[in-house]
Amino acid sequence: MSSGVFQKTESGKAEIARRQAGLSPATRTVLIMVNGNDSVNVLAARGLPQLQGHLDTLLALGLIEPVVARAAPVAPPLPPPAVTQSPVVPPVIEAPLTAPAPASVPAQAATAGPGLDALRRKALVHLGNHFGPDTPLVAQALLGARSVAEFNAALDGIESKLAIYMGRKQAARELQALRPAT
Repeated sequence: MSSGVFQKTESGKAEIARRQAGLSPATRTVLIMVNGNDSVNVLAARGLPQLQGHLDTLLALGLIEPVVARAAPVAPPLPPPAVTQSPVVPPVIEAPLTAPAPASVPAQAATAGPGLDALRRKALVHLGNHFGPDTPLVAQALLGARSVAEFNAALDGIESKLAIYMGRKQAARELQALRPAT
C-alpha cells in the first residue's frame, strides 16, 4: 500500500467541511492532504508520523478510497491489409458455450460484510475518545478482523488496555455496546 494513491470520498469531502467524525488533528491533516494524485510515498515524504495508521483509520471510516488506475487509451486498430483474391476460409467449428465455474469464496470473506465495516467505523470513533491519535495503532487487530469472532477477539485485547486505567468492569461496560452478536 506504500505506493498507492487515495482520493477523498463524498463522505470525506463532507467531513472536511463539517468536522463530525471526531478525527484527531493529525488524521484530519492526512485527510486534507489526500488529493487523488499523490502516492502514499509522497505523503510520507512530507514528514507525517504514523501515516499508515491514519490512512487505515480514514479507510475504515469510509472517508478515502484507493484510486483505480485508468488504462491508457488504446489506439484504433489498423485496417486489415487489402486482399486482391478471395481467401479460402476453413469452416468454423463452434464449441459449446459453458458457464465458468464460480470462484470459491473464502470462508473468512463470506462472514465479513458491510455490517462489519460499520462496526469498525463505530468502534474507531468510540475508541478515539480514549486513545486519541493512537487509536489506529491500538485498533490494528480490529481493522484487520475479517469475521465477527476476530472482531470480538480484537475488542478483548483493547478491553485489557482500557482496563489498565479505568478498571476491568468499567472497560467491559465501555466496550459492550461495540460487540456484535456471535
